[in-house]
Parts: sequence; structure tokens; C-alpha cells
Amino acid sequence: MNNRTKTLYAKLIILIMCCMIILRIFSLILAKYESETSTDAEIDIAFYLFKEDYQTMTLNLGTILPQNNVYVYTFTIGNQDGSQSAEIDLTYDLTIRTTTNLPLTYYLYKNQNYTDNNAVDITKTNEILQDEDETYFRTMTTETEELLYREPKTNTYQLVVYFPPNYNTENYQDIIEAIEIKVESRQYTTT
Repeated sequence: MNNRTKTLYAKLIILIMCCMIILRIFSLILAKYESETSTDAEIDIAFYLFKEDYQTMTLNLGTILPQNNVYVYTFTIGNQDGSQSAEIDLTYDLTIRTTTNLPLTYYLYKNQNYTDNNAVDITKTNEILQDEDETYFRTMTTETEELLYREPKTNTYQLVVYFPPNYNTENYQDIIEAIEIKVESRQYTTT
């Protein structure tokens, strides 16, 4: 090889290294997360139980960001809505099923504020299981609740979601978590 070819190869190698350095600098400079969000999310969902059935609602957590604060989703379950009321005694089971795409921690509170010192997480089970399609889901259940038709009642729930700030990396940037809230009710009979 002559000097001219060696010089050309050296310039090409330097150009490739400069391009790699510039790309690396851009990946470090660009913001990983740019949007802002509120930590209290009033999703305005109410489940009214008037008969034996089940109701389901799905939340997509597309804007959840790693941070020190928690996200709070409030929903209610009741046997009256102001104009209608259940005519039978009912029990219901609450199941919350989530995808396991993000490393989130969940807490569920009933008729209490999660910030109270004496607040107690009411989750009876909290387990990650594989479904028939071999997809992993977290399933949380609560104790069975009673709603007596002579006593109109509404239970207010707070689902608290924590996404630790140490996960603020590009690995989690475009991942969405989904939450399914399922209420299954049935007639309550005393024996």
C-alpha cells in the first residue's frame, strides 16, 4: 500500500469514529422522558351494581413516568347511583389484572386515603401468573364485599401505582402498562 491509500484509510477510520462519537453524544443528550403528568388521576369511573353481573374497565398507562411520587387512580363501586338502587342484597369480588411490562408496584385502598398513616392495603392476593397464551399478568383480588339493598352504599377505592425513578432509562421509554378492573357481583342470600 502506498502512502496515499494509507492516508485515505486513516481518514475513513477517523470519520467513522467521529460519527460514532456524535451518535453517542446525541443519545446521551436527548431527553428520555419529556412529558409531564399529574400524580392524581381521577378516572371518574363508577361501577353501579343493580343485578347479578360483571363489569370491566381497562386503563392504559401510556403516560406513566418513573418518579418519586405515586400515581393514584380513584374509582367507586356502589349499589345506588342517586336515581336507581339495587333491589336485592349483593356481594361482589374485585379483581385487578395488569400486564407486567413495567416494574410497577401496586397498592389498593378502600374508603381511606393512601396518605393516612393508618391506611391499610386491602389486597388479598397479589400474584404474577402465566395465562394460556404464556403471557404474564399480575392479578390482585380483594375480600368479597356485601352491599345490602336497604343500605345504599358506595365504596371508594384508590389504586396507587409506584414507578421508581431508578427506571428512568430508554429501555422503558415506549412501553405501556394496561390495567383491567373487573367487578363480579351476585345475589347474596342468607342461610
